[in-house]
Amino acid sequence: MNDRKLKIAVVGAGKAGAAHGAAFCACGRAEVVRVVSRTRESARRLAEALPGASYGTDLDEALEDPRVDALVVASPDALHHPQTLAALKKGKHVLVEKPMCRTEGEAREMIAAARDGGLVLMAGFVERFNHPFAEAKRRILAGEIGRPVMILARRCHGKAVVRGRGWLNDGETGGVLSYAGTHNIDLIRWFMDSPVRRVYSESGRLVLPPEQRFTDCAVMTFLFANGGIAALYESFAYPDNLPQNVDRSIEILGEAGCIKVDMLDQPLVVYGSGNPVLGDSVTWPHFGGIIGGAVLNQARSFAACVLDGLPVPTPGEAGLEAVRIAAAAAEAARTGRAVEL
Repeated sequence: MNDRKLKIAVVGAGKAGAAHGAAFCACGRAEVVRVVSRTRESARRLAEALPGASYGTDLDEALEDPRVDALVVASPDALHHPQTLAALKKGKHVLVEKPMCRTEGEAREMIAAARDGGLVLMAGFVERFNHPFAEAKRRILAGEIGRPVMILARRCHGKAVVRGRGWLNDGETGGVLSYAGTHNIDLIRWFMDSPVRRVYSESGRLVLPPEQRFTDCAVMTFLFANGGIAALYESFAYPDNLPQNVDRSIEILGEAGCIKVDMLDQPLVVYGSGNPVLGDSVTWPHFGGIIGGAVLNQARSFAACVLDGLPVPTPGEAGLEAVRIAAAAAEAARTGRAVEL
């Protein structure tokens, strides 16, 4: 094992950037040396929580810093492609949040740049690092349910997640199909272990106010090359008081059994003066001021890929497939016809 610590620059100081920054500080094999954000104030706030990190608004300045080995790109979706490409061209490894980018062409350009530079490009599919999903995959590989043949997945957010985030619109994110749907698209591909061959979808702006300009509800169906089928239910239109702000579950039917994962059913429930609140105990829980869970597992994995040369569990190609499939689903919803891949 390489004893050197990976030097990280975090780009984006919102919820995802803060979680990544805390995770890399806690992982033991990395340290955050810079924070870059749209405003100096937001960069400063995050940097103050990350010991020793400098901050600013200039990405080029961070890329010229010889201390920086890798970027974590946690900025709005529209910036993922140009920022990742700039980093790769400067010889920096990249962990980029989902969706990796907005188009298939952008994804292929990012993958090519990483390949040409001999660099790690990792797509931020954090759900693969969540213990319940990882355990489901382990049990599938162990043959406990036989070959998977059908999957039902849901990912539903409360409207409060969207409020005040004007950039969460179709123009910048592609709507729920791309912005959040790529999590489950990646998971069903991982569990089924077969390429998607046909996609159908229905979607709409059904609940959120018109000024949000965000497609908030979608249903997708998939046919895999091995004959398996799947259905995804995605929404950003659930009530404000939805516990934990997201309801995630997945059911995997195999030829010899079934696996069910319910991520809303957390061990910690708080009954206070308002509605019951579920405490996150798996994705990014905090204990003693240190972040843990899936986001920490992902940080450790990225550090090991760069420092030890381990295979990338969620490579750029996984990000590309999620982008392709989300785009096909959007076309199906627009035309009312199934799309062949």
